[in-house]
Amino acid sequence: MTNERQYRIQMERCLVILTAKEINTLLQKDTEIFATALKRGKYLLRGQKQMEREQTKFQKEQE
Repeated sequence: MTNERQYRIQMERCLVILTAKEINTLLQKDTEIFATALKRGKYLLRGQKQMEREQTKFQKEQE
């Protein structure tokens, strides 16, 4: 095995383990999938930040 970081992807009937380099190579071959995955990541991060803001606001109101 390599020391490179590995990502586990649970598929319907199997477990796939890819390195960051392998994932990057696959995404470069299909730019539409890359763009979709990038949007999902942005939505996820924005949603997490919004939840943190709401929790902080709620905690301050409770004090």
